[in-house]
Amino acid sequence: MRYGRVLIMVVIALLAPWTLMATHVPGSGETITYDAPLAPGTPATGTIGWADPIDGYDWYCFDAKSGTAINITVNRTSGDIFPNVGLMKGLADTTNPVATLAILTDTSNSSQTSATATFAPDFDGPVTLWVSTFLGEKQGQYSVTMTGGSARSSCGAAAAGPAGPLILVTVPEAEYFTSNDQSITIPVFVSTVSGFSQNVSLSTAGLPDDLTTTFAPETIPAPGSGKSDLTLKIAPLTLPNRYPVFITATGGDATGGTSFYLTIDCGPPLILGIEQPKDTSVNRGTTAKITVKPSGTGPFFYQWYAGYSGLTAFPIKTATSATLTTPAINGDSPFWVRVSNACGSVDSRTVTVGATSTPHAPEREKE
Repeated sequence: MRYGRVLIMVVIALLAPWTLMATHVPGSGETITYDAPLAPGTPATGTIGWADPIDGYDWYCFDAKSGTAINITVNRTSGDIFPNVGLMKGLADTTNPVATLAILTDTSNSSQTSATATFAPDFDGPVTLWVSTFLGEKQGQYSVTMTGGSARSSCGAAAAGPAGPLILVTVPEAEYFTSNDQSITIPVFVSTVSGFSQNVSLSTAGLPDDLTTTFAPETIPAPGSGKSDLTLKIAPLTLPNRYPVFITATGGDATGGTSFYLTIDCGPPLILGIEQPKDTSVNRGTTAKITVKPSGTGPFFYQWYAGYSGLTAFPIKTATSATLTTPAINGDSPFWVRVSNACGSVDSRTVTVGATSTPHAPEREKE
């Protein structure tokens, strides 16, 4: 029984950090209930936590100006919370105020009594700010201060009444699949209600920094209805994962959005037996060429080494392709290659390149 309790405690200890780290960012089903507009330089105060009736999120709004940096600082003033802040583009739809807005930035503080987020917007318009803490912390009070933005009169997003939001955004599929070093293009459809007449700009959030996103066009002219093609260019070493992608459409004070999943698949490199580099021999003082043929998801990256497989003390600096041209061989010489891609690596067997002597031509007999 004692062993069982210890094992359970170890499992909980291992799982707890992941659980905590996953809960300071609001999920797409979290309801946004605004506390108040946030004025620059004027702290707002509140209470957050996970002991009813207090919940783990408080919500504020303000306006951003393109190119003007925004700084947010939150400080714990009482209790056991480790406070965090995050920003979303736009305001919640009043007819369905759940947290589906594009996330601009957030902190991930799990041990300090204060946290700071800095963000440089590339748009003009409203921003939603949340203050949060981690699941498991009871409750406490905080103050939050914003500089760089401007105050709004209210946090009510424009809506079209019973007909729904002013801007609707859709994509054909709920999930798309691709792999490293590939591009995928996704059609994005934007529609606006009758009477709406604003340019609508499009943006994304949720993707890794080394992935390139391009909308064509990036702005749909007034009245804001139309189609844009979102092209995602996956980098060779983008981390394979299932990413939630958020698309936000902004026109004046109105926002709309949608989301989908992008799955980047990756098979780690393999070197089958018949594709392993092979032993060979060359004349003494000449070079040899040895080749590896990996399988899996490309692109592949190569590094050849002198020595035995797994020993990395002697990399051959210029040997970074599938074929190695060896230095001049004057005796039995071992080589091997490490093949990598975005999700792993594999080492080849040791290849031995032997040296043979060139036989001398027989001398002619004297007459």
